[in-house]
Amino acid sequence: MKFTNKWIIACIITVGIIATIQIQERNDQTSQLRTLFTEGKDLQMVREFVLAQFPTSSTPELIPVSAPTKDPMIPTMASYESMQPYEEGVLVSYDTAIQVVAREDGIILFTGHTRHTGKTMTVLYDSGDTVTYGFVENFSNLPYTAVAANDLIAEVEPGSMFVKVERDGELLEPTAIKEWMNDVLQ
Repeated sequence: MKFTNKWIIACIITVGIIATIQIQERNDQTSQLRTLFTEGKDLQMVREFVLAQFPTSSTPELIPVSAPTKDPMIPTMASYESMQPYEEGVLVSYDTAIQVVAREDGIILFTGHTRHTGKTMTVLYDSGDTVTYGFVENFSNLPYTAVAANDLIAEVEPGSMFVKVERDGELLEPTAIKEWMNDVLQ
């Protein structure tokens, strides 16, 4: 297939997707395509790669979001670049590798690979909060292992990490998760 034919087909597909989204949203329906193309770790990486190819006249000002940590030598969840809703939780972006530590005593309920969040770990803390960490790189413990406060439980490479918090049987909203992270780190 010729180079120009590939571009023509790509443009037709793009216009078709945009038209389908507009038609679905015009009828007050939620477009599953918009969700597919605005969320997801793979598409986020592709979007960032494409945007990096275009020259910019100014460099964006990055403001680190952080909270005080107990040990300044260990990077934790305290400093993140951005946070956006994803599935039933949030995607938190980091520009450096971090170590995820247990916020309090608890037990690890699940470690494994899931379809939507990759390598995933779920921890039940003594306070009753059930926290799921996704897109982690390495686990430090196996399921049904007890953890103490400040124990290393996972490591995350630069990129995104999924966080979902369930309290009293209900999922916390993204704004509540942001407050939960700030409360944990103080």
